[in-house]
Amino acid sequence: PFCRGSGCATQQIAPMLGALLAKRVPALRTRALSTRKPRKPREKLYSITGTTSGTTSTSQTRGHTLKTDTPPSGGGKDRAPQPVETLLAALIGCEGATADFVARMLRTKIRSIDFELEAARDPQGAAHLPVDAPAPSVSRLTRIWGVANVSIDADDATIEKIGRIVHERCPVANMVVASGCSLDIEWRRAEL
Repeated sequence: PFCRGSGCATQQIAPMLGALLAKRVPALRTRALSTRKPRKPREKLYSITGTTSGTTSTSQTRGHTLKTDTPPSGGGKDRAPQPVETLLAALIGCEGATADFVARMLRTKIRSIDFELEAARDPQGAAHLPVDAPAPSVSRLTRIWGVANVSIDADDATIEKIGRIVHERCPVANMVVASGCSLDIEWRRAEL
């Protein structure tokens, strides 16, 4: 070392520098972070193409084909599920996939979930005549209800917890609720 003894300037200055840096470094770090541009949130992107003819639609995504139609009472030929039924199928699929993720994070495994769902809307929302006049009610679903029978080796509290988290995190459930539709799915243990 180039400096020895208690009178060495380096030994006298070092504690003062340490104290100064301890005060300044957090402030410098905070200032540096506050001048950064906000990071754009990550997005998961989806894409689909589709064609309609009358009441029938055919859509493609990632090599899969989805079809919808309406029953004869709605002008269709009933050759595929109705669009609202595919929405309910999307809700079941999304809640199931979200439940699988949630269960894994809670260190348990769901064997299966049997959903039994029903939905309601006021038909005057979409079918009111004349079509260029304001409808007397909304055309969206107003409520979805049913049960999710969960086959799992976990207690009832865990099943209820999974159901609560799924309703918070499932993208399709979030959109349904954000639309103003009430969503009431009871999560319970499947009977053997």
